[in-house]
Amino acid sequence: MKSIASLAGLVAILALGVPAIHAQDPVVSDPAHYKLELENDHARVLHVTVEPNGKIELHELNGAIVVPLTDYESTLKTADGKSQLIERKTGKAAWLPGGKREFEAGPKGVDALLIEPKSTSPSK
Repeated sequence: MKSIASLAGLVAILALGVPAIHAQDPVVSDPAHYKLELENDHARVLHVTVEPNGKIELHELNGAIVVPLTDYESTLKTADGKSQLIERKTGKAAWLPGGKREFEAGPKGVDALLIEPKSTSPSK
């Protein structure tokens, strides 16, 4: 009886944890700002658009390469409360470390590609 109760508890924990994992995917949780452009075994490419002075609430992303499609300024606020003004130039790629953050676009808004690497294994 004890093992059945333990198994039922484990199943409940796993079932409750699955939606939380999917909730972190910005394409699902924030489709107004994130659109999936490409996904394969090696990378995932998201198109990020934020209206001028728009805001993306606290969310978590994996480390990714950001490639601005236009020049823009934004304010990045990390979960620990630190704020950083960021300037991006069209086509100049930069590494964006993973973690929890809020994001506020400047007066030009944001139009960028976010490239999330999945694997460092060579292709066959």
